Amino acid sequence: MARLLLEKELVKKFKKKDEFTTSDVRGFYQQHQKGIKNSTVNWNIYHLVKEEVIVRKKIGLFKIKSK
Repeated sequence: MARLLLEKELVKKFKKKDEFTTSDVRGFYQQHQKGIKNSTVNWNIYHLVKEEVIVRKKIGLFKIKSK
């Protein structure tokens, strides 16, 4: 459940941006989970891409998937 809430917050935060970076996503997760590991952030990014919440434009650059 917490993961779904964070996904909604991430979409809300980045939906108005044309693109955002891995560092932006890392900063977002660090605000919500102090001490989160980079590997966990990378796994979350992988999950977001796989679930089509975000789209990978190129390595390290993403955008929110249009509906």
